[in-house]
Amino acid sequence: KLEEIGFVWDAMFMNGRKRNEEAWMEMFKELIEYKKKHADCIVPFDYKGNPKLGTWIGIQRKEYQRKKNGRPNLMPDERQHKLEE
Repeated sequence: KLEEIGFVWDAMFMNGRKRNEEAWMEMFKELIEYKKKHADCIVPFDYKGNPKLGTWIGIQRKEYQRKKNGRPNLMPDERQHKLEE
């Protein structure tokens, strides 16, 4: 039944990867808007203005630190570069 409604079992394959990238870019755009409003990217985990952004940035911070420390991570180089711009 999940397949009937378009559920993606492995987001790294086929259209799932594209949707994953689109979702990541949407959150990145929200981070840019946050920065325009607050003049920084220090989004609190429990940010009331956009709880999803707070959660997302927490995950990005964790994956970034894992990558910087040479540990297994889910952050491709392209995303790291975008976040460092």
